[in-house]
Amino acid sequence: MTEIRLTHHEGKTELTIMGHCNAGRINGFDLCCCAVSMLTHTLLKSLRDINLKDFEGRYGGGWCYIRFSDTSKKKQKAYIIIETIMKGFSMLEESYPANVKIFKQ
Repeated sequence: MTEIRLTHHEGKTELTIMGHCNAGRINGFDLCCCAVSMLTHTLLKSLRDINLKDFEGRYGGGWCYIRFSDTSKKKQKAYIIIETIMKGFSMLEESYPANVKIFKQ
């Protein structure tokens, strides 16, 4: 299961993505996991490109961690990017409820 957690606290926005979907393989690939990876890479690249204050973005096999300051002047751009990518994650959660779970705080 892939868990996606979006939190806003103490003046910071944090997003963590952990796990593997294990939704089954088609021609050797887990398409759900591929979709999560593509959305995650798009999110990281897009947030890096707008040069957020105090931005931290790390990625590894089966995990991603993103954090930035809510005091950034570019936070509105960041929120639009995050909302758009979260819509993609929500679509995956609807299609693969046993494999993708979103938590928001």
